[in-house]
Amino acid sequence: MSLYAVEMPKWGMTMEEGLVTGWLASEGDEVAADQSVIEVESSKIAGEVTAGHAGVLARLVAKVDDELPVGALLAVVADAGTADDEIDAFVAEHGGGAAAPPEPEAKPTADSVPAEQAARPAPEKAAPAAAPAAGRRGRTAPAHGEERSAVPSGSGVISIPVEFQGADETEVPATPHAADLATEHGIALSRVTATGRGERVTVADLVAAVEDAGGSLPFGNDRERVAAVFSHRDDSGVPATPHARSLAEEAGVNLNDARPTGTQGRVTVADVEAVIARRASMTGAPVSGPGADAEPSVPAEPSSPGNAVTEVPMSQMRKVIASRLHDSYLDAPHFRVSVRAEIDELLALRRQVNDVRRDAKMSVNDLVVAAVARALVGVPGLNAQYDPEAQVVRHFEHADVSVAVSTSEGLITPIVTRADTRTVTEVSALVHDLATRAKTGTLKPDEFQGGTFTVSNLGMFGVSDFDAIINPPQVAILSVGAARRTFVPDEDGDPRVATLLPLTLSSDHRVVDGALAARFCAELQRLLESPALILA
Repeated sequence: MSLYAVEMPKWGMTMEEGLVTGWLASEGDEVAADQSVIEVESSKIAGEVTAGHAGVLARLVAKVDDELPVGALLAVVADAGTADDEIDAFVAEHGGGAAAPPEPEAKPTADSVPAEQAARPAPEKAAPAAAPAAGRRGRTAPAHGEERSAVPSGSGVISIPVEFQGADETEVPATPHAADLATEHGIALSRVTATGRGERVTVADLVAAVEDAGGSLPFGNDRERVAAVFSHRDDSGVPATPHARSLAEEAGVNLNDARPTGTQGRVTVADVEAVIARRASMTGAPVSGPGADAEPSVPAEPSSPGNAVTEVPMSQMRKVIASRLHDSYLDAPHFRVSVRAEIDELLALRRQVNDVRRDAKMSVNDLVVAAVARALVGVPGLNAQYDPEAQVVRHFEHADVSVAVSTSEGLITPIVTRADTRTVTEVSALVHDLATRAKTGTLKPDEFQGGTFTVSNLGMFGVSDFDAIINPPQVAILSVGAARRTFVPDEDGDPRVATLLPLTLSSDHRVVDGALAARFCAELQRLLESPALILA
């Protein structure tokens, strides 16, 4: 019999965990190798995970709303007829739970038990939960063995409350599988509270709404999660950085449980910390290691009597942004170089293109991105990424320009790949498409991973000047402010009015020196002030 694991994917260098938002198949269903079986949401995108192998979806290990680390077991695909004990053993082997205990046998005598084993203390039984856990959107999860409603969701019986029956008169934003499920069972999506990215209704929203109203919409599995199993193998031969090995020894972490993300397949400190967090979340064990004995934080008091305070938990995306920018600001010695480009000719070119081309709606930001791409070709020292652990600077042939886009959950930087080879209108169309899909959370991982340089534009908000924090592993980022009409001297020193665009380049001084940054700014200024060069 063959068994295959469906695991939490790693979408991007910084993804450490994902949120299960819905199942797209039920336990016992036959699935194809490329069939999507589960919806997962990372800090930046929402996507679907495929089965990987054809067979029967034999075990749903994860549950909706579980937040699991990369590599965690989500489900098991097996050949038809695979025994339950084989599946249990496979789940236990992959850290998703313990295998079912064997049938009780006759108690061995003291003489038959090795001295080493007899000296071990008996394992403690897990204490019963003090109270039922809160479920999605404030629902209370039923106690073990208790049915959620008169029609249990795992029974396969469909019961849609009257208030949700009907059809939508207009299109309602929803995930594809939520839309299919609503159509199949005659559910009006407009009556369901949406919690997905871009205000979309998800499968989890449908199930929650129906069950909250006393109905039943079976989808997925209500199997109770079992405890995690961690490795006890010798980890002395596992490649790891010295600091990671030291932390692992201090925290009692086996390096075989860590997923190496360092250079040459080495386990890093971040990988060990991920295991510590996973152990705490999956077993309920206290986190050991540095900071474990710190005093618990005290909730903030209102600033004055009667001044109510609302605490908003950090979203997963905001946590990742905070961590990356904190590390970048502390590790990379930032320095700034600023110039102002006179863009009257650029604005005239933009108006001309938009008047003539009905298929294009070009913005100043599109032209800046196109100019940046060409400037990076002219000054390739900034078209790079830096790996501080390997002490390597990687220079790239083409400019993959990341464009900062603000979404409801934070900042994301979709990439205009090979921007130096594209026309301005192609750059404009691609930026518009990427920005739209970034705001709805439908970008593919390869559309925002990597990049060789970033452009961040706050000019549309009226910001005159600002400097941005570098997006690692890139070595520089350009801040674009709002263009202003102002007086400048002409060749004779007489005042004339010109439109100036403020540009600030933030660079990593470990890789970029002042002269290199100045050459890039001068080249970018030249391109923006002679826009015909951008079209060449």
